[in-house]
Amino acid sequence: MPRRHLLWLLLAFAISVAVRAPLLNRPLSVHHELCTALVLIILHNWHTDGFAHHHGAPAITFSGPADLIPPGYTDAPGLHDSVLYYLSHPPLAYDLPHVLFALTGSEPNVLGLQVFNLFFHLLTAVALYLIVRELLVKDSTPWAPLFAAVLYLFMPAPLWFHGNVYMSDMFVQNAWVWHILAVLRMYKSGERGWRWPLLAGLTLFITTCISWPGVWAGVVLFGIAAFRRMRSRNGQELRIMVMAVLGVGLALGYTAWRWLQVVDADALLAYFTGRYADRGTVVDHGTWSHIVQLVVNYRTGFLPVILIVFVVLVVRRQAVREASTQWPLFLALAGLPVVLDHALLLQYAEHDFAALKGGVLLCVVGGIGLATFPTRWAIPGLLVVCLGGVLYFYHTNPLRSAWEGSYSHDLGSGHNIAYKALSNETVFTFRFTPEPQAQWYAKRTLFRVDSLSQAKALLRAQGNATGIVVWPDPMCVGYMTEHITAE
Repeated sequence: MPRRHLLWLLLAFAISVAVRAPLLNRPLSVHHELCTALVLIILHNWHTDGFAHHHGAPAITFSGPADLIPPGYTDAPGLHDSVLYYLSHPPLAYDLPHVLFALTGSEPNVLGLQVFNLFFHLLTAVALYLIVRELLVKDSTPWAPLFAAVLYLFMPAPLWFHGNVYMSDMFVQNAWVWHILAVLRMYKSGERGWRWPLLAGLTLFITTCISWPGVWAGVVLFGIAAFRRMRSRNGQELRIMVMAVLGVGLALGYTAWRWLQVVDADALLAYFTGRYADRGTVVDHGTWSHIVQLVVNYRTGFLPVILIVFVVLVVRRQAVREASTQWPLFLALAGLPVVLDHALLLQYAEHDFAALKGGVLLCVVGGIGLATFPTRWAIPGLLVVCLGGVLYFYHTNPLRSAWEGSYSHDLGSGHNIAYKALSNETVFTFRFTPEPQAQWYAKRTLFRVDSLSQAKALLRAQGNATGIVVWPDPMCVGYMTEHITAE
């Protein structure tokens, strides 16, 4: 990367952080910040109880005597020793921030996790720069790598999901882009031997250890190598196929081994079967509504760059096509895993962070397309698209002054519970289900009940003598409470 491009990229990243600064470290509240709260609960439990105490599994309820889940409260397959574990994703996205907080000697906190997230946003932008540089015919459009990286820094979805919100579903993006880069370089080099297939397999292993898109990337890589093998009978493609299988297989095996420390094989299978029922594709009368919502997600996450992609494909299609000889390979690597993810997990694609995966393809095409215009048009065009991204970002994520009450609701609720409930009292929420944000701020497991008799029965099942029932106070932000005993 030329030094001036690096400086421009770092400046663009600094501006993107400044754009997000008013929203960072605010009380966790809306727009999937429950994901950040869930991860912080996991990290808090590992920090407080010890990683080994939970066998390296992500505990999402607390382990104090009054926080343990009583028999009969739930039959969730992720339950072990009265603690509930969240096994929906592989472990690496939890392990890495845990290591960070352990090395710095600090307790898990909102700002620390968000800064960690921001750093990887920069690394992903660097990877996009290198991907475009790998794609281009030499010196054809020298500004294209920088344009693609900057576009990814300023679109609404990356601004939010690489900043305020942290979860495996979004963090996987950071490893997947490096896998795409490794495969592009592997095929461009034309080298034989194990060096490049090993690197492709390693990046695939890391991606799959974060979340399931790594599986789709592995399927695509295997398919590409198998297709090329059929056409050329090249032994190198067999090496690539082997590493695609090993990269995904070892990651899945490692994940299964980690989770089988807290649940048995039948419970783990039941867990994933239940999750797929909630997230997978079911062909019924609701399929079209899921597709419509997915389109809306791309609009809210990437509308400015989608518009520029549309323009360049209409006006500069030939120039874009001639900018690279590797378009088919790149489109397969960056497009097919996304198609598989949406097609197989269509219900899950209703979450707007699902569109984040398509951002790699959109920003690469948009960046190259913009760079094919004369510089006097390309740079102003880039600035306009980025400004549009920032304005749309603020539209979907209003600044603090706009929704101060909603920002502070879960913080106030959690602190209110922590203040009123003694450490030996089991906390029950009466006829409402609390959000993870409130549980994070309360540092307590909150049990929903629909009657006082149910709460007392759960106290007896837990073996605890006292509890506190909380319900929203209609007159203010906070809770009314009643202390109860098991008798």
